[in-house]
Amino acid sequence: MKKLLVPTDFSPQANYALRSAYQLALKNQASIHLVHVLDFPLVDEEAPVSPIEIVPGEFLQKAEEETKEQLKNIAESKELEDVEVTYEVRVGNPYQSIVRALVAQKVDMVVMGSKGISGTQEMLIGSNAERMVRFSPSPVLIIKEKADLSDIKHIVYATALKEKEKPVITTLAKLQEMFDAQLHIVRVNTVSNFRDDSSVRKQLKSLAETCYLKNYTLNTFSDIREEEGIIHFADEVGADLIALATNARRGLMHLLGGSIAEDVANHAKYPVWTMSLPKVFS
Repeated sequence: MKKLLVPTDFSPQANYALRSAYQLALKNQASIHLVHVLDFPLVDEEAPVSPIEIVPGEFLQKAEEETKEQLKNIAESKELEDVEVTYEVRVGNPYQSIVRALVAQKVDMVVMGSKGISGTQEMLIGSNAERMVRFSPSPVLIIKEKADLSDIKHIVYATALKEKEKPVITTLAKLQEMFDAQLHIVRVNTVSNFRDDSSVRKQLKSLAETCYLKNYTLNTFSDIREEEGIIHFADEVGADLIALATNARRGLMHLLGGSIAEDVANHAKYPVWTMSLPKVFS
C-alpha cells in the first residue's frame, strides 16, 4: 500500500479520515493525496463545455485558489509531518471527481469520512461515501468517528461463503498482517438464509484454508437481519474494524436488494473497510 486518497470537505469526519490515513501512511511508508471537489451540479471538468462558460470565471478561480490554500496549509501542517502529502482541487460531481482522482493517482485505498444517513434520505439519495462503497475500483475505508488505526487488534470479516470473495479475502489478509491483528470470519444466519452450523463451519474452514489465512477464528451468528448481525457480532468480539466485500448493483436492483456493505458502513460505529468483488465474477 503506497498511496492513499483522502477526499475532504474540511468537516470533522473528513479530518478523522485524514488522521486515520496518516496513521496508515506512517505504518506503510505511504503517501497521501488530498482532493477537494468544488460541487457545481451543472459543471463537469471533463465535459465539452468549459466550467467557466457555466460558472463565472472569476468566481471559480477565486474558489479554487482559496481551496488550494486550505489544502496547502493542511498538507504542510505538523500533524502530517513525516508523510508526503499532495493535493488537488477538482470541479463537478463529487463522486465522479473522486473516482477520476483515484484512477489518475493510481491509489491503493480511499480513506473517507462519513456522517452516516438514515430513513428516507438513506433510501432515496444515498451519499458520496455510499457510492464509493458500492462502485469504487479501489478498496474504501469509511471513518465516522475518531479511530486509532495504530492499534487494530480485531478485524471482523462477514462472508457470504462465495468463491468470488477470495480476491477480497486475500487483500484483507495483507491488511490484517500489517496490523498484526486477529481476523474473525463470520457467517450471519437469518430466517431467510439459514444454514446449519455444521455445514457452515466446514465451508468457513475450507475458505480460510484455500486463502492461506493465519490467526483467525471461524464463527456463525444468528440475527434478524444480516446487517444487524454483523454489527452485533462485532460488538461481541470487541472489533476495531469491520471488513466486507461489496457487489455493485445499480438502479432498481439496488433499491430492492439494497447493499449490506452500505448499510453497515452507514450504521456501524466502527471503521468499515470494503472492496468490490471482481467484475468478472459479478
